[in-house]
Amino acid sequence: MKKLLSIAAVSALVLTGCSKELKVKTVDKLTVEYGDTLDNNKLFDAKKSDKNIKVDKVQDFNAKKVGNQTLKVTFTDGDKTIQKDVKIIVKDTKRPEIVLKKDKVTITAGDKLNLKDNVKSVKDPVDGALKYSDKETKKSGYCIDKGKLNTKKAGTYEVIVKAFDANGNKTEKKFKVIVKEKEKAKATTEGQKSEAAQNNNNAGQRSETSSPSTGNQNAGTSGGQGSSTANTGSSSGSNGAQSSAPSQAKPSTPTPAPSEPYIVDDGRKQGLPISMQSPLFDDPRAAEAWADEIFDQSMTDQNHPYYNCNGWSSTYVEFSDGSTKYSIYWY
Repeated sequence: MKKLLSIAAVSALVLTGCSKELKVKTVDKLTVEYGDTLDNNKLFDAKKSDKNIKVDKVQDFNAKKVGNQTLKVTFTDGDKTIQKDVKIIVKDTKRPEIVLKKDKVTITAGDKLNLKDNVKSVKDPVDGALKYSDKETKKSGYCIDKGKLNTKKAGTYEVIVKAFDANGNKTEKKFKVIVKEKEKAKATTEGQKSEAAQNNNNAGQRSETSSPSTGNQNAGTSGGQGSSTANTGSSSGSNGAQSSAPSQAKPSTPTPAPSEPYIVDDGRKQGLPISMQSPLFDDPRAAEAWADEIFDQSMTDQNHPYYNCNGWSSTYVEFSDGSTKYSIYWY
């Protein structure tokens, strides 16, 4: 009986020695990007684990849950199996993406402006499109901060589009709104030109009516001669009276020489030194291009002479000949 027990004990020891536990070295803490697929091969260190170890099952993983997570991972090697806890952390490091249609939007003072029309898209790389909100939201949405924008007052304004994703990541993108002064109707200038033409016409008519006709002068001379044929004495007196009488003809009014065109309507801001006004341009776009080049530099360069400039505005100057020039002033 004792002999049988000894044999059984030895057999058990042999069997136990053959059934060795799987060797798996798990990672200490794995970082996973929000929304990404889990790479099972990163859950363990293959160099410090048994050669044929594979991940069979992963429980409790949520790619949309930011923070620490403990996963239950089942590893296998042939018919051998072992389950271990693996700690990971899910982080959202990708910010929302804002795409604008233009960097600058130009309108005329008094025009209606919908700032959303300049926003092409706002989306999160994982969660997709973000909805617009009238008020600033800290999660899953975007809003537009119009700052000091006044669509009724000429100037250059800065607008900021702000976007937040589900985990509070924030993105901002800026664009400019340029409000131009409303151009006055040219009816006044046309009226002035018409009035000037009428005045010149009237002056010419007055000049013609003030000069005596040649026919009247000849008639007077002929009458004097007839009197001298009838009566020599009275003829002498008559001729003497005619020769001594002053001429009644008025001198004609000369047409005034054309003058140089002068300013009839100056839209430039009054009271500013000349250093704060640009040259005059024939085309408003040329004036605005000049301003863009000057003031885009001034916003970033502290050594720029116009670094502290609050804004600029385009305006126009009308002349008496009906021509219009364009200028820029700043403040």
